[in-house]
Amino acid sequence: MKYPFPKKAIQALLLLAALLLLAPDTAQAQRRIPTQRANQHYQNGMKLLERQELDQAIAELTLATKLNPRFAAAHNALGMALARKGEFSAAGESFRQAIKITPGLYEAHLGLASVLQQSGDFDGAIVASKQAIALKPGEVEARLLQGAAYQNKRDLDSAIVQFRDAIRLKPNAAEAHYYLGYALGVKGLLKDSISELETAVRLKPDLAEAQYYLGAARWFFGDVAGAMAALTTAVKLMPNDTNAHYYLGRALQKSGYLEDAIGEFGTAIKLAPDMIESRQAMGLALQQNEDLDGAIEAFRAIIKLKPDFVEAHNDLGLALVQKRDPEAAIIEFNAVLSLNPNDVVANHNLGMTLIQKGDYAAAVTQYQRLITLVPDDAEAHYGLGIALKQKDALNEASAELRKAIALKPSLHEAHYALGAILLQQSNLEDSAAAFRTAIGVKKDYVEAHYALGTVLQQKGDLVGAIADFREALRLAPNAAEIHNTLGNALRQKGDIDAARTEFQEAARLNKIKSNQQAAIFASNAGLAHLKEGNLDAAVERFQAAVELDPTNSQSYYNLARALQQTGNTEAARVAYQKAKELKPRVKPLQ
Repeated sequence: MKYPFPKKAIQALLLLAALLLLAPDTAQAQRRIPTQRANQHYQNGMKLLERQELDQAIAELTLATKLNPRFAAAHNALGMALARKGEFSAAGESFRQAIKITPGLYEAHLGLASVLQQSGDFDGAIVASKQAIALKPGEVEARLLQGAAYQNKRDLDSAIVQFRDAIRLKPNAAEAHYYLGYALGVKGLLKDSISELETAVRLKPDLAEAQYYLGAARWFFGDVAGAMAALTTAVKLMPNDTNAHYYLGRALQKSGYLEDAIGEFGTAIKLAPDMIESRQAMGLALQQNEDLDGAIEAFRAIIKLKPDFVEAHNDLGLALVQKRDPEAAIIEFNAVLSLNPNDVVANHNLGMTLIQKGDYAAAVTQYQRLITLVPDDAEAHYGLGIALKQKDALNEASAELRKAIALKPSLHEAHYALGAILLQQSNLEDSAAAFRTAIGVKKDYVEAHYALGTVLQQKGDLVGAIADFREALRLAPNAAEIHNTLGNALRQKGDIDAARTEFQEAARLNKIKSNQQAAIFASNAGLAHLKEGNLDAAVERFQAAVELDPTNSQSYYNLARALQQTGNTEAARVAYQKAKELKPRVKPLQ
């Protein structure tokens, strides 16, 4: 997006703020009304305007001005009614007529400034608001309107001056802090923006737009928890605001609440089906939540809306790669390259996918082509090195990996891959050095610790090997394979009891993994039965799923849904409570 906040017009808010303050001086008006009939129609029009019955109000106020063409208050009120109806040109004429009759009528200048801004005449709005300020220098409404007009002209510095003047005159004006916070945010001064927006919501907690922009500012500032809090309030106050749901979804996703994030993105899509950002975020969240079919569907929907959207083709291709469908993924990456043959990301992705497909010769050709485009791209040399390794061209692969490392010493994968090749070539010393370098770059590199342990074990350094295996397990305690390998090293060292413990733990973890996989199958079968309306079968499958994997909140939630539909509300309540214990932010039952 062009600005740090999503584009969201504030003119309507300013119009409302201004018009609510346009109550005319009734006593002054009374002195100007020569006929009782004009006054009666004026009074009727004001009551109708207060009730938002705009057509009737306009009729009454128009009649009042016809009966008394010099009735400034009636012209001003008619301008208010027309403005609220969106008839800005006619409203402007009414305000001008009121000013012609009574040049000092502050409210008419204010109303004229507002409708000129609504009409896009920002220069005219600035002139009118300046005239209003000259009449009442101590009032803030005209300064807010003038600031908004400057902001619409992209003159942020002048806008900020006006908003600060308004705050100086009225420090507790929540709207003034909101407008200033918005302008500072658009200018990229996020810390100052957040401060002003926090003041606005402290003064007026139900100022929905301030809550929204506070959430957006905190999001861009990196305060995810703070963003989530403000945006949660914003969507309660503005349930139909697409951007609020979108950014709340982003904050939830960043915090790991994937299902809640998916729900917010879904709401945003319902509110604005053509909003690409919401659909892309939905696809990425579904992919992160391991719902590859849902992610693929989301990315395809984007491409249907916007066939030339490169990111969607790349995202879809990566989801297809993750689903082990390289053929379909290649089609998507080639679609990007047909739009832009020099797209570096798509070229990278295509090379990686060719490796997954097992077409190593094509992968080598693809990465060589990419290197002609970007000779100093470390990842391109790394990819070529991996493709060459898969072809057993180990020396050439090592050369490319060393080029990658020279270009980007922090590329830990290249150090690891080089270590693997050196190990394959039985060069244990250099292999160990490469793995140690990878660990130096990435301290929590589980695979490198495990690989280094394997090298040390082959060298006969069982103490060093066991230390690295234990470090790998500290980082990944549920890796059954590492427990097994550690057990072998301990047995080789003669520590039979410790080895037995590791073998037992490996067996336990393998059993859990097997049960979790079986639970997924059972849960998916339950969802299919639930969709078909076969409730008893759904309940049975969900019960099997929670027995196989008692740590899966979603299985308990699905069981609660099925039980609720069978009418067994108490059992549904118990299952839902268990889901909530495992995941406090679980969705409420419908």
